[in-house]
Amino acid sequence: MSVNRKYIESIIAANNDNSLAIIVGAGISKSSETKTLKLPTWKDLIDSLKADLNTPNETDYLKIAQLYHLAFGKYTYYRKLKNFFPDNIPPSKIHKQIFEINPHVVITTNWDNILEKAVEENAYIYDLVCSDIDLVKSTIQNKLIKMHGDFKNHNLVFKEDDYINYQFNFPLIENYIKSIISTHTVLFLGYSYSDLDLKQIVKWIQNHALDVRPPMYLVTYERNSNQMKYLENHGITTIVIEDIDDDIKSDIDLDLYSKKMYSFLASIRNNNQNDILNNSTQVAKFVLGKLEPLNQLNGILMEQVQKVLSNCGFLYDVDSRPILEFYQDRQTLDSDKTLRAIYSTFAKQLRLIDEGGKPTVEVLKVFDILSKARIKGIVLLNDDVKNHNQEYIPIANYIAVEDDNGVPDLYNFNYEGKNNNEMQLNGTFDLVFKYYNQGKQEEAFALLEDIIAVCLKRRSYIWLFLAMYNRNVIFENLKFYSYKREISKKYDKYKKYDLKERYHNLTKDVRTALQPVYEFIDFTFIYRYAYDVSKDLRSTEDAKNTVETGGFVFHNDVFKYSTRHENLVSFVLKNRILIEDYEEYKSINKGFVKIALIRQTLNKNVVFTKTELYSCIRYIKHKELQELFGVFYADEFEHKCKLDISPDLKEWLINIVLHNVAEQYLQDGDEFRRFEFYLENIIFILGLVKHEEDHLDNIIQQIGRIVKEGRNTINLFQCINLFFAIQHTLFKQEIKDNLLTDLIETIISKLIYGKLNGHEFFAITRNDLSNVYGYAQIQKVIINNEALIDKLLSRVNELSNDDKIDITQSLLFSLYDISIQPIKDKIKVFALSIDTVVEDAEEQYKRLVFELTLIIRGFKELSDELVTNLNKYLERYKSGTAFSSVLYRLDSQLDYLIKEKSLENLGSISITIKDCIKRHKERDVMAFF
Repeated sequence: MSVNRKYIESIIAANNDNSLAIIVGAGISKSSETKTLKLPTWKDLIDSLKADLNTPNETDYLKIAQLYHLAFGKYTYYRKLKNFFPDNIPPSKIHKQIFEINPHVVITTNWDNILEKAVEENAYIYDLVCSDIDLVKSTIQNKLIKMHGDFKNHNLVFKEDDYINYQFNFPLIENYIKSIISTHTVLFLGYSYSDLDLKQIVKWIQNHALDVRPPMYLVTYERNSNQMKYLENHGITTIVIEDIDDDIKSDIDLDLYSKKMYSFLASIRNNNQNDILNNSTQVAKFVLGKLEPLNQLNGILMEQVQKVLSNCGFLYDVDSRPILEFYQDRQTLDSDKTLRAIYSTFAKQLRLIDEGGKPTVEVLKVFDILSKARIKGIVLLNDDVKNHNQEYIPIANYIAVEDDNGVPDLYNFNYEGKNNNEMQLNGTFDLVFKYYNQGKQEEAFALLEDIIAVCLKRRSYIWLFLAMYNRNVIFENLKFYSYKREISKKYDKYKKYDLKERYHNLTKDVRTALQPVYEFIDFTFIYRYAYDVSKDLRSTEDAKNTVETGGFVFHNDVFKYSTRHENLVSFVLKNRILIEDYEEYKSINKGFVKIALIRQTLNKNVVFTKTELYSCIRYIKHKELQELFGVFYADEFEHKCKLDISPDLKEWLINIVLHNVAEQYLQDGDEFRRFEFYLENIIFILGLVKHEEDHLDNIIQQIGRIVKEGRNTINLFQCINLFFAIQHTLFKQEIKDNLLTDLIETIISKLIYGKLNGHEFFAITRNDLSNVYGYAQIQKVIINNEALIDKLLSRVNELSNDDKIDITQSLLFSLYDISIQPIKDKIKVFALSIDTVVEDAEEQYKRLVFELTLIIRGFKELSDELVTNLNKYLERYKSGTAFSSVLYRLDSQLDYLIKEKSLENLGSISITIKDCIKRHKERDVMAFF
């Protein structure tokens, strides 16, 4: 179009700012005319009234209407006018286009019902206002105002009295329209230079002139310099429509003038795309304008780029970085011919740059924004190149691109941070994120209160909503999940922010800019993404089953999942969004890990990326992780594969992640055990990998420090135990004798000096570190520190008989197998000195198991008293009404003694136990209800 681009851009900007008002005159209604249906002009109405009045020489339109009303009365007056405006007039494409633009308010001086029919038929969200009462009742922000009334309300503005008394008949509407004219960019459509209604509004402007106000535009088809100057003097700029876009000339069934108007409105609706297409220098600026709302973010989702640009998608490279492709011929739901032509021009411009041309400032800014989504490049187009999908312009050739996702500290589980006196939003958000992960939630909450105030002052709406969301997360933790009542009560005076309400109160352009973030933090994106990942997971499982049964699966997006996964985690971490502890987000990451694993389980080696390893540690519960990775070590899996971690990632995992998590775990308070969760997963994953000597030494040293300094739990001890089991089973790794000795002596010392907490003591008595001693026995490690063992035996001797038996069974007997002979002798003497007599029959089982262990170890002979006690203990189970799992333990012990020690006199007892077990199993099978 030849219309000045600056005017169009001004109108588009006002619409994006929710401050565009379109005032519609009779000329727009003419676009609904058909061959059989014609709408009157103002002159047509007046001529008809003059004929009835027989006053051919009267030229004052308002006076003629007034005279008709006086001569024939109100009823005839309204019927006369109504006959010119039937109810069945259909809205034209122009009426629909007006509402497609979605201006804040549409004002019309027309009496017909065409605009409201357009609203009703297309479900546009506008309140219809025809009277002051309607305005009072209006609750919707967008309004369609019939400022000259309508036939239903019998309040038409036409005759002289109507204009004179307008301020009395429509006081609220008049003031509302005046406020709109004063605060909105106004677009007059369907008015001529001499239109009486236009003159009325010009008079309002003249009487209420402001030094500074938004622009007003009158759209017309004729250029009249004098009239244009007159309107300009009253602050109204004239836009003369002279051209029609080529694709509208033939596609739209309208008269010539209406086609021009439709073309003009389409340029607003489509952000002036056709004009941009004809001006190649504006193409890069246009692409940048679409991406600009995302630029405030530190990290961007690929889906956000795809949504704001539309008509594009991604190719996936081996390095998990996507390549942006603008669609040309591909059929998609958002297909837009003009937009694709603009992107085609942009891609061709990029080819010239790739061939040695200099990129413009706008192109470099586009590259910078795309790099925040870790986009590697953009596919190039050339009229002479058919296989353009294989060629792309690398963004890294023109701007600096961050390595390691730009969040190395967070990927490294390093949450150490210092406060910054200056309110730097990025730095302060980072500190909030680290406080949260350290368990310092009150400090994080206080800091967010300050951040929100700064964001409001600066009108940094994206960061404001991120801050409000993070505050809501921390508030809920402090108010509802705090272990301390005094902390919970402290936050009674606070409330959660209603993000939905605040979002919808924003202007249109701010909502547009904020939408990608808002959809994420209100979980709309999360639920949609979770569904997509679950669908991808099912597809991957089906493909695996097909391959296992001899089928073939073609998949050209092999790197798609790791790319999207890395992008998602990077987005959350770069923008410091406190969503990582939500189950919905965890399930997405777990789904990606499952997909990565399933895709590779038929391979000899399974390779994980840093993001996948991070997600295993951060988002998956330890038991679930064991089940997921059981394919690497469990006996029931026929096909075992190897977890292959690159040397760089192994170095990162051991020397950085394990070190950082261990450090913070040892500083954790009793109420905050987040790092124990991470530590269990790290140790488990490290157990699945074969290590070089220095790496293995580092791991064992870290485990030793954790055992020594940590307030450990049973789960962590079991995890450590599993590490040793897997390392031996899969790799037969050799651990240095001194490291094993140090670890064992650490356990002994904690017991001696009362440093074991309840969990640790229970774990040791249950022998939850048995594989540590087993490893030492296999490697023939010898414990020779007699002084330490003497202290241990002295300490154990102070305990109750039950504890003595438990520790002897678990710890002392394990030490016996790896100690020098003098220590063996001391342990044997101590074991035999334990009193096994007990009056309580319920406690007898522990003594029986212990005495049988002494016999198995050759510490003593079988006695008649023990046989008697065994038979006595079994009496309660012979009837089948009771059962104890202890019978399984006794059964295995007796089998060993009968087979290996030839103690045949235990045969009848063994038969009794086996009968009890058999009866118990049969009863379980038959217990249907």
